[in-house]
Amino acid sequence: MNAFEVITTYLPGAIDKYFAHDSKTAILEKGKKYIDVNFNEKGYVKIANMLMDGLSDYYQTQQNSENFVAPNSARPSDSIEADYAAYAGNIDTGSRDGFAIGGMDVQWEIFRLQWVRGKQFRIDYIANEETAGVIIGNALQEFHRLKVIPEVDVSRFSYIADQASATLGNLISGDISANQIMGKFNDAFEWMTNMGVPEEEQVIFVSTATMTKIRNTNELTKFLTQGDYRSEAGIDFTVTKYMGRPIIVVPADRFFTEALLTQNGYRATSGSKAINFMVVSTKATIPVRKLEYEKVYGPELSGLAGFHGYLINYLIYHGIFVPKNKVPGVYVSVSTTAGTTVVNTLMVDVRSASDHSWKLVNYFTNPVGMKGTIVYSATALGDLGSTITVDGTTIKSLSLNTSVAESAGNKAYYFGFIDAKGTLIAKTTSTVAVN
Repeated sequence: MNAFEVITTYLPGAIDKYFAHDSKTAILEKGKKYIDVNFNEKGYVKIANMLMDGLSDYYQTQQNSENFVAPNSARPSDSIEADYAAYAGNIDTGSRDGFAIGGMDVQWEIFRLQWVRGKQFRIDYIANEETAGVIIGNALQEFHRLKVIPEVDVSRFSYIADQASATLGNLISGDISANQIMGKFNDAFEWMTNMGVPEEEQVIFVSTATMTKIRNTNELTKFLTQGDYRSEAGIDFTVTKYMGRPIIVVPADRFFTEALLTQNGYRATSGSKAINFMVVSTKATIPVRKLEYEKVYGPELSGLAGFHGYLINYLIYHGIFVPKNKVPGVYVSVSTTAGTTVVNTLMVDVRSASDHSWKLVNYFTNPVGMKGTIVYSATALGDLGSTITVDGTTIKSLSLNTSVAESAGNKAYYFGFIDAKGTLIAKTTSTVAVN
């Protein structure tokens, strides 16, 4: 077995461990016994929905309804007598025996996984040799950590948020101050309890901003505890708990509404809002993922495609579902902060270089690890996803530590990050002053 066959054989198990360790939604992957996954049906799954009647009064054998009324019950009408197992009118008129007949059923709801995502990576043979195999050796691990897991998380959170409704009562909007957190959490717990969701099923997901407020308030300190957990993949981890419920802190770039999956990852839309927190039942949400295909080809095969190097083909199905009768098992608080300010953002470090010049000394993208080119302009660059044309006059490209000459006085520019196709994939939230 060669090295590439080893990667192919052991990657699915390794991916489960990546998700268990790095994914913020892995804790929800506990409803597998309710799922019939049949990927031979082009990514469809069947999800069990248990339906059953409630309790009825029990009557002793040959107990006449005219002489007996069950405690705390209204007198049953004759119209329901035939619903009892022993009732046949063969003893006395109006008599019934034993158990009321009820029904129990499992209805299978069929869903198609929402997302089929893939990529082919081409790694030049010389580039891999020059890095002593670092690229090919770490490509898939870093790809999962930086790209796959955040995208799966953000799509799940966005879907869950979309299930909540203000009219239903499990969606609230607005910013939360530190001294409001306890009340907001307790409102969510009240909702969950009234909807029959056990405490042990509830998980609290919070934004980094909300977690900072939790740490800075005296309201919650005495209620915070630590709990040890073991994931489905066997990974042990410790989380903070509030009133017995685990608190999972989610990075801002994974925690917003109306996420859009694009041809190069994901991004926020004009209607996206940052999420403050959500309380989710582990039985209400059903996240599903499956590594459908992954294969690494060496130079001897990639040459058939006119390329000398390594090819990595990667394909994953994933989706998440909240059955109709489980919607009350989610409770969501959405802020007024636009999602575009917490994801697909570009941060630049610009400094004076010499008289009438400046230079870019560093930059960071959110999410991290984006691949592309820095551009800048005195006018706004447009919306994320738009195509940017670098003309050298209005919109210019920029390299690290390259001096940019200016006329005297302070300037301010919009900075953006474009991919190889010229698509704007990240930008500064406002102009940046250069001196």
